[in-house]
Amino acid sequence: MSIGSRVKVAVVFLVLGVVLFVPIWMWKVERVEVEPDYFLVVTRRWGKSLPEGAIVAPDATYRGIQRRVLSEGRHFLNPILYTYEQHPILRVPEKSCAVLVRKAGVEISSERKARGEFLASGPIDLDARQPPGERGVIEQVLGPGKYRINPHEYEAEIVKAVEIESQQVGVKILRWGKEPPKDRENQYIVADGERGVQRTIVPSGTHYINPYVTEIVPVDVRTHTVIFLDIEFPTKDGFTIEPRVEVRYKVIPEKAPELFVMLCENGVLYQTDETPEDQKQNPILQKIVLPLIRGYVRIEGSKHDAREFISKPREELVQDGPATNPREQMQEELMAKVKPECAKVGVNLEYVAVGQTQMNPLLDELAEQIREREQARITRRTNEQKVTQFERQQELESTKALAEQLTLTIDANTKLEQAKVLAQRQTQNETAKLEAELQSAQTRLEGAKQRAEAIRTQAQAEANVIEAENEAAVAELRTAVEGFPSPQYYSHYHVLRKLSPTLTEIFASDSSDFAKLFSTYMRPELGPSPARQPLVTLDETTATMPEMLEMVEMVEMPKMAEGER
Repeated sequence: MSIGSRVKVAVVFLVLGVVLFVPIWMWKVERVEVEPDYFLVVTRRWGKSLPEGAIVAPDATYRGIQRRVLSEGRHFLNPILYTYEQHPILRVPEKSCAVLVRKAGVEISSERKARGEFLASGPIDLDARQPPGERGVIEQVLGPGKYRINPHEYEAEIVKAVEIESQQVGVKILRWGKEPPKDRENQYIVADGERGVQRTIVPSGTHYINPYVTEIVPVDVRTHTVIFLDIEFPTKDGFTIEPRVEVRYKVIPEKAPELFVMLCENGVLYQTDETPEDQKQNPILQKIVLPLIRGYVRIEGSKHDAREFISKPREELVQDGPATNPREQMQEELMAKVKPECAKVGVNLEYVAVGQTQMNPLLDELAEQIREREQARITRRTNEQKVTQFERQQELESTKALAEQLTLTIDANTKLEQAKVLAQRQTQNETAKLEAELQSAQTRLEGAKQRAEAIRTQAQAEANVIEAENEAAVAELRTAVEGFPSPQYYSHYHVLRKLSPTLTEIFASDSSDFAKLFSTYMRPELGPSPARQPLVTLDETTATMPEMLEMVEMVEMPKMAEGER
């Protein structure tokens, strides 16, 4: 084999080896599988040297730890060029946030440090798409979720979010910022952006803040009701009164920052007041509300006698008007004087009530005397009320009797008027009824006369018709009779006309002399006429009608007898 052939074979085997080796190398050596909820931090072995003081590579051209991390999945990394570390992702739970400290980047300038600015500038860039920012604490936080944070560039700390409930407001305290001026108007709070307690309150809700930069303290603005039993004051007559004072108050939301600065201890404003021990620790009550109420209660209570606070409230009418209840008067004075003072410091006093006085031996004796006097007064007033009631009842009965009498009189007059009206209406109705009946009778009489006249006229017409019909019949009969020699001939003609069909039927097949005797009567003529005369007339026949009938019977009887045989 020549050298050229050997070279070709070697090249072919080399190509085949490379083709087979590269996939095996990538799959077995370079392949890196990243499980879910994990990521890779890649370190480049070759490239430009890092700048002085740099911890991570600014971009992919530098060797060292790369800023950009690789997410879960399959990656191919050449171990000759890269090394890697596998880290779990950062989980930020609900109601929490992550505070980041950037470990890699440029230093904060000395000018900013001189101005008191120690927060790192530059946004959080987890995808390494922008140049790295400054080192230090980052004001921006990460909310709930999952994040792939390069541990060589950032350090993360999970902190709880601040919850401000619906009946609360938040007082915002800025730990970093501009130094407030010394000659500011309000020495307790600062303007927005200055370091200290901010003027603007934070509304209710969940707030994700950096506790190293900002602090939010919840302040309760609900209405609280407190009962004080340790307030006492001397009366004008030398007794000591211990009233039961009930107070309802709440914090004014707009003044919560100022109130918080004045009364907080160790950064906390204690507002619980359910028990006497809580009330003693509550600075709002002990430093603001209670001192004002005690002072004005002493001033107003010393203007009255003890019996005015022990006896029950009276509503007697005096010359100047209703008597004044000292407890109510004290309540009005407390509201008028204490409420404005509380409002100046941020407390809204909604209600003050001075209740029943706590008794002691001296007050018990005074109270017994007051009760006896009050009982006597009540009895006297009750008797006066009874007398007044009896007088009013007598007046009422008299008025009632007069009213009943007046009612009866009015009812009688009303019934009389109604009877008159009813009688008049009945008279009018009867008169109208009789007139209607008279008119109806006259109408019926006229109708009867007309019907009688019509009946008479109809009868006369019917009589005339009958008479005309009779005259026509008589005329017809007269005409018929006049066609015969005499009326007897006319009657004989009609008799023979009735007998002719019967005789014809009897002697239809008989040619005897007897039958010939009756042949003349078998065809009666309608009447004598000049042109036609009967063959045998009645005058020529000697037999009469009875005789002829007997002859017929004689003829019929033999035939009937022969038929029976």
